[in-house]
Amino acid sequence: MIKALLIITALAGSSDYTTEMPSMAACLDARLTIAKQNASIKTLCVPRADEVAKVKEYFNIFMDIIDQLKEEENYNSGRHFFDEK
Repeated sequence: MIKALLIITALAGSSDYTTEMPSMAACLDARLTIAKQNASIKTLCVPRADEVAKVKEYFNIFMDIIDQLKEEENYNSGRHFFDEK
């Protein structure tokens, strides 16, 4: 599920508020509710990256590199073995 960050900024610039939302849809719904309450308040939904998915992606890339290195090593060691005969 996409996490979203609801950023509410008053036009007066008095303060900024941030709230973590469970999904982008929930954030967009909250934006509409806020706009109905006060049209001068600006809202923005910013999607957050899923940190677990990022780590899994990097780990998968790392494992692919390891697999390629093993294949290269096996290929080169087998080739070297056949070249000696």
